[in-house]
Amino acid sequence: MMRKEIAELSEQYKHIFEECADRIWATPEINFTEHQSHATAMKCMKDLGFEISMLEDMDTAFIATAGHGSPVIGILGELDALPGLSQKADVDHYEPAENGAPGHGCGHNLLGCGGMECAYILWKYFEAHNIEGTIKYFSCPAEEGGVGKVYMIHRGAFDDVDFCVNWHPGSGFGIAHEAKSIVLQNYRFHGVASHAAGSPEMGRSALDALELFNIGIQFVREHMTKDTYIHYAITDTGGRAANVVQAYAEGQYVIRAKDNTELKAMMKRVDKIAKGAAMMTETEVDEPEIVSAFSSFVDNTTLADVARENIKECMPMQYTEEEMEYLKKFIACGSKADTGELIDEEIHEDRPSSTDVADVSWVVPTVMINVPTWAIGTPGHSWNITAQGKSAPAHKGMNLAAQIMANIALDMMDKPELIEKAKEELKTNLKGRTYETECLIPKDKKPVPIY
Repeated sequence: MMRKEIAELSEQYKHIFEECADRIWATPEINFTEHQSHATAMKCMKDLGFEISMLEDMDTAFIATAGHGSPVIGILGELDALPGLSQKADVDHYEPAENGAPGHGCGHNLLGCGGMECAYILWKYFEAHNIEGTIKYFSCPAEEGGVGKVYMIHRGAFDDVDFCVNWHPGSGFGIAHEAKSIVLQNYRFHGVASHAAGSPEMGRSALDALELFNIGIQFVREHMTKDTYIHYAITDTGGRAANVVQAYAEGQYVIRAKDNTELKAMMKRVDKIAKGAAMMTETEVDEPEIVSAFSSFVDNTTLADVARENIKECMPMQYTEEEMEYLKKFIACGSKADTGELIDEEIHEDRPSSTDVADVSWVVPTVMINVPTWAIGTPGHSWNITAQGKSAPAHKGMNLAAQIMANIALDMMDKPELIEKAKEELKTNLKGRTYETECLIPKDKKPVPIY
């Protein structure tokens, strides 16, 4: 009966959130610049009767609160887009709406509004049944590299929350049990400029140092765990004149590892390579500037078990013939074009990438689910996702995600001992560690766009 009523509430109010998701799709903005998207989402929640609060130094984050008393349920949302992924809606070949512009190539227009829908239908259910409990929807900026949730944690946003539910659009159903730790940092080398032919002996090339650093990175790859990755980009070569020894060079480096411990160990190794490159070239290298960093996920099987049972009840995804034809044209330009597979009927329980939802899992019991919103085989972070972001299958997945998350919350509330069990499990899995000591982002660091 409860699930039927949640589904009916979603059906009654889904148009509000579908329209909101489409408006946000049309105003894609990258990390910490989501001003139009933020205004759209905040107005929607305010108009629905939620109390809105803001956080210090975060003008594209807000918390929408409804209900009263305990427990306090957190629902996470994101609104940021990705650079360069502009694409016309429903077009199955690359055709940007605006060359070089951002686009919702990760479906965060759906992610954010699905969370908002969950919060609203949960509140309506509370009101109808006189249920005590507080719902907090967190509109979190800058998941794409900017670690907005880390800054929200530092500002105490989640201090009174009992557990959090979250979802992410995808091509199938899933539960996230892990996410890799990651750090993004800048290395800057300083040398001595000179005429490359007239006085080469007087020059000390910062670019040579950076290139040797990168060579060292290539050699260390042979001696890393299979869960560790290093990516880099040369962001400043020190000038365009080849006959001037470059006095400055800079690169940006991303290190991913299985967990925080392995990440910190690899960071030390990379630092040694940078210092070795500086020694070889008689240049100087600054201490690396940490731009952003995600933690690994603290798995919570208590929440995951409840999520799994709710997901199973919704599988497989049900599509109309028209929706299937729509998805088929995007399957044809994805990675599973020749397999004949149209619907993924498994629950995938891994997440090899990184997310700042994992940071929240250090301070609050947290579960993250995946629900299909785009065609199977669609590449992540692609124009293909942007193209499908306003479609009927996208809306259908968003509405279903809202229902699943609401049902997870109600199941947890129906058995209060599960909430306490989830909290105890978090405490056990932390093994005495604290987020304050594990987080690589200083508390006094202010959020800034990274692209």
